Amino acid sequence: MGIGNKIRRHMARFDALSATAREKGYSKAYLMADFARAYIVHGSTITDYFLYEFYKLNHRGRKEFVTLRSMLPIVRHNPKEAHPAFNDKDVFLERFDAFVRRDWIGRVRRGSREEFDAFCDKHSEFVVKPRCGNSGDGVHKVSLANTDREALWREMTEKDEIAEELIVQCPEMAAIHPGSVNTVRPFTIHGRLVSAVTRLGVGGAFVDNGDAGGIFAEVDPETGVITGRAANTNGQRFLRHPTTGVVIPGFQIPQWDKVKKLVADVTALSPEVVLAGWDVAITADGPIIVEGNAHPGPQIMQGSAPRGLKRTWRKALEQK
Repeated sequence: MGIGNKIRRHMARFDALSATAREKGYSKAYLMADFARAYIVHGSTITDYFLYEFYKLNHRGRKEFVTLRSMLPIVRHNPKEAHPAFNDKDVFLERFDAFVRRDWIGRVRRGSREEFDAFCDKHSEFVVKPRCGNSGDGVHKVSLANTDREALWREMTEKDEIAEELIVQCPEMAAIHPGSVNTVRPFTIHGRLVSAVTRLGVGGAFVDNGDAGGIFAEVDPETGVITGRAANTNGQRFLRHPTTGVVIPGFQIPQWDKVKKLVADVTALSPEVVLAGWDVAITADGPIIVEGNAHPGPQIMQGSAPRGLKRTWRKALEQK
């Protein structure tokens, strides 16, 4: 992408996200100048600036937040050897198989044609995703009723994709948005649960990721109750789910004690991992691990309130 196209893309993003602030009386000139200060001083991206409502905050208030740039020294607490198990879904699914509790095939692991055919014989519908992708990019549902198996095998091989058995979430989570598996992401530091967020699909979307248009809301890590409104990465806030109308603040994430037990068990299996976000789906038979993130994005964890968590996370990092 050329520099001119990049500038135009960022300006379009700035204009879209600044609409709410300008409706509140902040001029575009002020917002642009103030964003420049936030970028230089705090490492704020455009999304950070508007999602965290930095235009309302002074320097001290902004320091409470972890921006994308200030997240980098935090995730560096993870040793290099911890990342492959999270970046490669084959490796992750194999290592944490006891907590994944669903069928899957990969490329590096379980990647033979015979294993692919056996998987397809068992599952007429399943999820296909990039082996090393993130943010929900490329994740889609496949039905063999209208898919040529041979063509699918070639495509998955060429695109380096894996397949997983469909997750059936519990009725309570499905009620929020039935089209997607709505997950929770407990965030652990040194094996202790320090914060949590839930991610919810919107408009019938198959994935719940914020970068794919989903919404997110902070969850009390002790009780599993959603503490306030949800938000999206455009900075919009929601008291009710925009598709189903379910009230979001005060919603009790089901089986929260089991979620905390699952997270405690999975972190015990990976003591070398200093910090991680664990994507958890809740089924009628209990919570299961979907994926793990050794470099979780701070925006969904701080953006719904918005509430800065830098002090909380730094304190947890010091308490080894």
